[in-house]
Amino acid sequence: MLQTNGRTVGAEFKDLKAAADYMTNGAIEVNMYEKEIVDIIRRSSVFLNRVRKPPASGHPHRYFEQTAVATAAFTDPRNITPTPTGPTRAERAAMIKALTNQTNFSLFDVEVTKQQGQFAYLEAKDMNDIITSITILEAQAVWSGTDTSLSTPTTIQYVGLLTQITQQATVAPGASIIDGLKTQIATMVSNVNYLVRPTAIYLNGLLGDYIDKEAKAFKIDMDKVVVAGVQVNAIQTQAGVIPFVPDAFMPTAAGAAYGFGAPPAGNKNYFAVIAMEEEIEMPFISAGDGNPNPRLFQLGLLAGLQSQYVGIHFNSVIAKGPSYMHSTVCVQRP
Repeated sequence: MLQTNGRTVGAEFKDLKAAADYMTNGAIEVNMYEKEIVDIIRRSSVFLNRVRKPPASGHPHRYFEQTAVATAAFTDPRNITPTPTGPTRAERAAMIKALTNQTNFSLFDVEVTKQQGQFAYLEAKDMNDIITSITILEAQAVWSGTDTSLSTPTTIQYVGLLTQITQQATVAPGASIIDGLKTQIATMVSNVNYLVRPTAIYLNGLLGDYIDKEAKAFKIDMDKVVVAGVQVNAIQTQAGVIPFVPDAFMPTAAGAAYGFGAPPAGNKNYFAVIAMEEEIEMPFISAGDGNPNPRLFQLGLLAGLQSQYVGIHFNSVIAKGPSYMHSTVCVQRP
């Protein structure tokens, strides 16, 4: 070891060698990285992009639902004796929920990264991902949120649509999935009290694969429809051509869940939601500025000179007419 002004030259050289990929005469290879981070993280949801997002009327969000019209009756044309009746309307309410995420940036680490120039965009990317994390949580919770009541919450999560929608059917192992879905749609549109017109069938991609295999096995020709810029399969039903919309966030269940019993041994419950999309909405609160998306706030520097960023979204998800406008079909397959 050589000592120079109290410094150990040999020790510094050893540390440099440990950080280098390779050293030899005339060459020192040091760590270098590509400037782009490999990233194909799922950051959006087809469902969230297709449902209405109106401003909430308040907290709770309130609306009225008409469940019946006045009742007519036959009468003697020469002795008209009408009975007065009126429409039936019900008040509905849904509490607004809050979703949030926070990230702190160390001043020192941010400045080192900027000085290196290797990942100059990283701070902006991480701030954007605060919003992305809220979107991903929403995409999961719209189906599987654990709350059980819109008006009297039992948890701080959404009331998932699989819980809200009470019109249900089951396709047992060995039964035709396509026939089961078509029959359920026929049941919905045959309702004499309500004009139900489903517009989409949301399902997990694995269930979509089972449907594709069934169509191939029985030589069923599927229609094609473009949804969110992607061509998807569709089926002819009593409500017209209804597209299958794959949603990776649609859960499956190995046991009893969402009002359905446990599947037979060796099977899982796969869910398909037949939706009348114009009657599903996500009311939001954003100070009246009309912005339905999550918002990002910078809260200033902390004591350690850390920048604090917080994303927040106030909204809810509501399936209007959950007992007749929409339906969940549970398909039992391996």
